[in-house]
Amino acid sequence: MKNYSHIPVWIYSILLYFFFGGMIFTIMTQFPNWDYNLPDSMVIRNQFYAKTDPGTFFQFFGPIINFVFLVMIIFIWKMKKVRNLFLIQFFSFLVIGVGTGLLIHPILDELAIDTIPLEKMQNLLQKFKLLDTIRAFIAIISVILLTFSLINFNKSIYSKD
Repeated sequence: MKNYSHIPVWIYSILLYFFFGGMIFTIMTQFPNWDYNLPDSMVIRNQFYAKTDPGTFFQFFGPIINFVFLVMIIFIWKMKKVRNLFLIQFFSFLVIGVGTGLLIHPILDELAIDTIPLEKMQNLLQKFKLLDTIRAFIAIISVILLTFSLINFNKSIYSKD
């Protein structure tokens, strides 16, 4: 039964790596197209995202990751060092989520309006790029923390000390 308690750690980690992979995909393939040929590129973006957008992916996985984290932290609570590393890592994940909701989504909502002036569109895109760079930096830190958390989890499980 003890080995079943390891499953949430692996599910949480896989989901997070998948989540951060989605961030990398979006940053590399979609964001560069947005200001390629303003204002036409934003009109095309808005038409393309008429039914669903990258937020759909992240809003689906975010709550699942949060739930799995809670289950995982209960199972590993007695592993103090591992627990604390995962708590710090999860805090960085929450910072990304809260920052996205409070700072980035309002910009994206404004960019979804096709009739905004070009200068305002350019300013919003510059602000978005700055905030998204900060978000990407925090995501890199979060992935590093996740990796260290997993390494310490494995050490605590498989160490013969």
